[in-house]
Amino acid sequence: MWEAQLLAAFREQGLHVSQPFESPDFHIRNRLGGEAWVEAVTANPERRFDHMNAPRVPPPSEREALFFGPAALRFAKTIGNKLQRRYDQLPHVQGKPFILAVADFHAPGSMRWSREGLAGYLYGRGAEVVVEDGRPVARATYATHLHGPSRFPAGLFANADHAELSAVIFSNACAISKLSRVMVSAGADPKGLRYTRIGKFFNRTEGALQGDDFCLDVASGAYRALWPQGHEPWSAEIEVFHNPFARHPVPHELLPEATHWFDVDGETICSAYYETGILWSETWITDAERPPIRLEDILSGDIPALKKR
Repeated sequence: MWEAQLLAAFREQGLHVSQPFESPDFHIRNRLGGEAWVEAVTANPERRFDHMNAPRVPPPSEREALFFGPAALRFAKTIGNKLQRRYDQLPHVQGKPFILAVADFHAPGSMRWSREGLAGYLYGRGAEVVVEDGRPVARATYATHLHGPSRFPAGLFANADHAELSAVIFSNACAISKLSRVMVSAGADPKGLRYTRIGKFFNRTEGALQGDDFCLDVASGAYRALWPQGHEPWSAEIEVFHNPFARHPVPHELLPEATHWFDVDGETICSAYYETGILWSETWITDAERPPIRLEDILSGDIPALKKR
């Protein structure tokens, strides 16, 4: 499913995608001459679980653990295993950008909160909220090791030790519901069902510390108006975390419709193609004859019609 979503997102952005070798999974190039090799991988659980019915694992209660705790450790092990295979040394990869594309399935519901763990592991930086001059503000935190007895190093992109890895691609929406939402928002017949997406928008207001809650019918005009195409794009949640020490950097123009995270003078900058950014979301599927889900019901927890889903 992750490879299928990547293929759709790459092609949507005008890339030529091929698989001329067994690995890495994709060779991508554009008309400007940019190219890269991409290997797809998933962060998997230590023990299998039922993705449809398993109770969600809540995010860590402590802010430090959100950035440097269990999710970060799972990403570290997943990425580390791939780096040991030295794809960058393959003849067809040498001299070109090499990217790992990571999706998260390490715990039930973890896709809602694990992106902070990936950023914490890659850059060795997190964030906390402190009060300055009587108002809450964000302040950077730093770590050299992840939480846990293994003392796994944090900051894969904090130095040149892994210059062979040019960037990491991530999405917090690698789910079957993504396949449905794109089609329904583009006008496909939902066949008597209602798809409702619930979550938080990225708040681009300077100094904002929280996202904005949303609850929208995927087939509605309000939902379609979130994107200039008039429907949800495949690339909407694709993020690229750049390695500032990369031996072969990835040009931003290679993935023009992704959100890019990169360092400028030691500060992490976010550059987004789409004004709409989704911090996290989930999609609820109900009978179209049932009353629509409302945001106020979600916030109050008064959703009896959905208790079976």
